[in-house]
Amino acid sequence: MNFTRKLVPLMASAALMATALAGCSGNNNSAAGSTASPDGSTQTETGGKPASIKAMTILFGNPPEMGSNKALEDLEKRGNVDLDVTFVPSEAYTDKLSVAVSAGDSYDLLLMDGGKDDKFNNLVKMGAFHDLTPYLEKTENISQIDDVVWDGIRIDGKVYGVPRPRGLYGGGEANILIRKDWLDKYNLAVPKTMDELTNALAAFKENDPAGGGKTIPFTIYGSDGVNSPGPFSGVLPIQFAFGIPNVWKLDGGNAVRDFQTPEYKAFLEWLRDSWSKGLIDKDAPVLKNQGQARSKFLSGTAGAFVGNVSDLGEANVEKLKQTDPNAEIAIVDVLEGAGGHKGAAVLGGYYGLWVIPSSVPEDKVQQIVDFLDFTASEENIAFSKAGVTGIHSSDFKDGVAVQTEEQKKQYDLDKPSQFVLENRVDPYVYASSKEPEILAQQKATLDIISKIGVENPFLSYNSQFASKNPDSYKKMSAVMTKYVLGEGTWEDVQKEIDTWTNGAGGQIAKELLDQYNAAH
Repeated sequence: MNFTRKLVPLMASAALMATALAGCSGNNNSAAGSTASPDGSTQTETGGKPASIKAMTILFGNPPEMGSNKALEDLEKRGNVDLDVTFVPSEAYTDKLSVAVSAGDSYDLLLMDGGKDDKFNNLVKMGAFHDLTPYLEKTENISQIDDVVWDGIRIDGKVYGVPRPRGLYGGGEANILIRKDWLDKYNLAVPKTMDELTNALAAFKENDPAGGGKTIPFTIYGSDGVNSPGPFSGVLPIQFAFGIPNVWKLDGGNAVRDFQTPEYKAFLEWLRDSWSKGLIDKDAPVLKNQGQARSKFLSGTAGAFVGNVSDLGEANVEKLKQTDPNAEIAIVDVLEGAGGHKGAAVLGGYYGLWVIPSSVPEDKVQQIVDFLDFTASEENIAFSKAGVTGIHSSDFKDGVAVQTEEQKKQYDLDKPSQFVLENRVDPYVYASSKEPEILAQQKATLDIISKIGVENPFLSYNSQFASKNPDSYKKMSAVMTKYVLGEGTWEDVQKEIDTWTNGAGGQIAKELLDQYNAAH
């Protein structure tokens, strides 16, 4: 039995999702179908005592309140499980995961947040995890994950981890967010082209809307040069507007890296010119991640940064308005460059893989997979957003929870969504606003960028050479940064590109191309 399905157009998926949500309104998260066994334990219609599952997952933000958590109690009752989840802060997760994997028998379920990387591949070859292929055959919800996702995580035709679905489009660097109130102040429209964006940034620089010389037209952040080269990250929409590939492209059967194209040179020249004019954050070389760039935007000093539709959420708007009550955020759906170039990265469609250590008894594996499948069910769409009716919300209408202020506070404490370990396939997963108007805007943007996806043909493959030589891009990044800052020449950059092409790059390209050709 093939437990995958073909990629469905976004609008069709939306229609199916709307139908699903309609069926989840009202008393959607009750423990219907459960009965009490003679010994007092809860049993579902399928029978059996609750499965005891100990899981570890990554945490962004604050953890749920674990003392008498009504959301957890409700999910355990409906899912017929005794669930023990360890939430590990993101900054400590890598170390904690390594310890848990090494121990082997500490957990029944672990989230491999790196996905199908070399670490995961090596652990599979060592026999660290169960082959889940036969256990997925009868799943109802997990089996709806797109073929392209399954193709990206299989090893030798087998599945060793259940992917946590995310959008194929609209990930971390999908769109430019920009201050609409600043644009309005200078009679500028939301930019649609590179020229319009550049003009808007120049207007921000000249007029200093933040005041006191604090205005940062465009905030981006430095590249560490490990996974990819380049002077800065947080620039994907601009790269696509220049016609740059999504990391790699195939050209006449050859593997071509993004910075090997003439379009990349034009992109670096734009960065260099923009830097010289003060359009780019002077702190960009020392900023380490998107969160730091976002903080500058939300503090009211930056005019634009690259994020995704989730950044339109009311929490961000509220934070920005604390600095400027008149602040408004607009999103650039599509940024078009010369020749009509534009795009949004087609992602792997998942974040993290749920694995079951091989130390877990075989007769328990199906119970764990069944629970993951249950958490991805229709009823838990509403649960993740609205919690338990009467405690965390009053109703769930059109994908939005109806909540009193007290219910919002309880929802924020209990965090029902944190216990939904395997989310349901949802093309609008990044559309998370509780405000109907913003939610509609988020979905509209996702619809638009789903039509301009740019694929990386080698997304699901790994280069052993690159993994063993993590510094292979660092020198190139340093040289490119100097060029953009006006401290180096193009000849310096080209020399480093040629060195990489004739050395490490040739080996990396060969490994990726060999895997691609073997699969095709």
